[in-house]
Amino acid sequence: MERVGEGARRVFSAWGDESGSVASRDPDVYLMGAVLAVPDEVPDLRAAMRELQRPREKKVHWHADSDGRHDTIIGVVAELPIEGVVVVRHGMPGEKDERRRRKCFETFAPELVAAGCTNLTLESRGRTADERDRKMLDALRSQRRLDGTLRLDHAAGPADPVLWIADAVCGALVASRVGNRRWWAHLEKKMTVHLVDDASRT
Repeated sequence: MERVGEGARRVFSAWGDESGSVASRDPDVYLMGAVLAVPDEVPDLRAAMRELQRPREKKVHWHADSDGRHDTIIGVVAELPIEGVVVVRHGMPGEKDERRRRKCFETFAPELVAAGCTNLTLESRGRTADERDRKMLDALRSQRRLDGTLRLDHAAGPADPVLWIADAVCGALVASRVGNRRWWAHLEKKMTVHLVDDASRT
């Protein structure tokens, strides 16, 4: 797969996840990350992640796993035909999670469009929260910060294994930010990271 932004323009779909960092060591940081793939590759991505799923496990989930399990997951993810876009936002102390998500999304969505993404799938957080996501997208369009080409969908976490890849990407980057590059080192050549510092802004 060509690097995002290189060569002929290609159309990608994206699957996104979000994460806070480690509050005690990397405070007020919120991430939104997405993996991008061309449609023809998606069945193979899903199959690869399903092979990692253990019996009685609803999904592959970074936060719940051991370091050894992380090694296994990243070993698979690093070989997949994907690219990634991650926005890391340093925000104001005491912000509510929904504001952090919204402010991060203001950079995240336009960067995905710039990378050639036409469809974004986020893990569903319930009807009300999913509607807030759609309103965020509509607001960016009304402000002319985003055109109308990006479609937003939601899926239950266990239902789409490509979401598990985005979860692993975010987990690996959080670990790297607090001093453990063990997993991010295998992914960073595939990833484009955008840093947003809003800590001194109102």
